[in-house]
Amino acid sequence: MGTIINWMTELNSSDRLMFGVLTVFTMAGLGISIAIIAELFFRALGIKCDKIEIQH
Repeated sequence: MGTIINWMTELNSSDRLMFGVLTVFTMAGLGISIAIIAELFFRALGIKCDKIEIQH
């Protein structure tokens, strides 16, 4: 884990554009992972998340 952090620190110092791209993809991947886990959790509880209806 330390080598990944060192590599990312070096990447931030040397190539800021690639560090930005890496950050965007990391955040997108993290968000997708959390959404998938939440979806599986809700399905296990029997909660349907297919359609949200707004009552006025």
